Amino acid sequence: MSAIDFNAVTLLESRHVEQFVPVLREIELGDRFLLSMLHWCGIGVRSTPLAYWQIYLIKHAGEIVGVTGLYQRPETPQSAYWITWFGIRPKWRRLGLGSAAIINVAARAKARGGKELWVYTGSVDAHTVKFYESLGFEVLGPAAKYAPSQTLDDSDVVLRLML
Repeated sequence: MSAIDFNAVTLLESRHVEQFVPVLREIELGDRFLLSMLHWCGIGVRSTPLAYWQIYLIKHAGEIVGVTGLYQRPETPQSAYWITWFGIRPKWRRLGLGSAAIINVAARAKARGGKELWVYTGSVDAHTVKFYESLGFEVLGPAAKYAPSQTLDDSDVVLRLML
């Protein structure tokens, strides 16, 4: 893998839903993600409040190119963080911006005392698994075993990066 420019993107902290909806629709993460994001931003109520959460707009060259987030579940160790809603707008893909964003998110988790960064993706999404593996994540296995009831589907693949 070639070197990723950590500074290629800026993560803008925001919880203003109107900033995320257009980006999420373009990325096509689906209605389940949109509903989840709305709950995170205070519209509706989460069944289990999160210990920590932050949503980021990913900015490059003066433009919002994607979205991601970082959160901590109350039932997991304080040293474990999760990535959520990661996606890059189609015209900005394959430029290393997604990798730079994940590197930035990992640095933020580590700065908060994180020792592990977890993420999950659909079991049929081999391309996404390879993306995370290229950044040093290891595949743990199915969510049913490694994160029961913490993902959208128990067949989702859970990955972990040691920070």
